Amino acid sequence: AGGGMVDRVDALTRLNRQRGVGMAMISHTMSDLLSLASEQDRMKAKGFVERSGMVICGGLPAAEMPLLTSAIPFSRAEQSMLIGWQDPPAWDPHTGREAAPPGRGKFLVKVGGRPGIPVEVHLTEAERTINDTNKLWHTQSRVQSPASATEEG
Repeated sequence: AGGGMVDRVDALTRLNRQRGVGMAMISHTMSDLLSLASEQDRMKAKGFVERSGMVICGGLPAAEMPLLTSAIPFSRAEQSMLIGWQDPPAWDPHTGREAAPPGRGKFLVKVGGRPGIPVEVHLTEAERTINDTNKLWHTQSRVQSPASATEEG
């Protein structure tokens, strides 16, 4: 983050109700805060999470839990759930393919210190198509192998 950005966001978080503004702040992990240049900025950014009315988490590695729980209380069961959701997919012997990852579409909604509410998001076919970041992996290569190129010639 550029110099002064954390202070600007901090000011907005404290004044947004008076200005009629709602904010959604999104980060991959609490560890992202460690990339901020100064300890002062890191602590202010952690305060954004601490003051959030609601936090929504997907699967996270175990190494993330100390940072996350230092800002928001999570029970051991909630932490285990989040850690389990980030596991890689298992192999499905019936289909011969990878099963869906255990955390796909799963989120834990935390409101204050209350117990988290696990939710599962199901995308429509149109949403799955739009959000498919692996499209090129579904298409066979358009580049011929050297052997097949010489056979045609």
